[in-house]
Amino acid sequence: MVGEASEFIANLLVESRTFDEFVELLKTEQETLQSGDVDRLVSLAQLKTDKVITLAKLEDQRNRKLTAAGVKPDQRGMDTWLKQYSADFPEAGKVWAELLSKARQAQELNKANGIMIEQKLRHNQQALAILQAAANHASTYGPDGQTLAGKRSGRPLGKV
Repeated sequence: MVGEASEFIANLLVESRTFDEFVELLKTEQETLQSGDVDRLVSLAQLKTDKVITLAKLEDQRNRKLTAAGVKPDQRGMDTWLKQYSADFPEAGKVWAELLSKARQAQELNKANGIMIEQKLRHNQQALAILQAAANHASTYGPDGQTLAGKRSGRPLGKV
């Protein structure tokens, strides 16, 4: 039983370190969004996806171990587990608290990055709409090469 608890805490430490890496990745993403380096964003997106998959697997492992220990895989179950093993593993509560703190930090950073991405996307869409409107209002020319301002009987500039 103590060996399983020791393994559980070791897994919590791995999950905590993985959140450290994820937070750093999100900070890098934020800096990259600010600098506008689109190529770097593409590679960061893949790294971010990989890290989320790893975190999901670690969470699943944790939940399975909680269930195997006879508690629900939620905050209450974790609290029960921590109370049960607090005498043998007094550091477990601190590890769990740090993990939760890192998860909240990652959530906040991810939300802030999402807002930045939405703003940039909205800006790009507005710029595209302006360009498309300008293209739609381009002068057309008749067969004699004269501008047909306001008339649409000719063909648009650059069209065959």
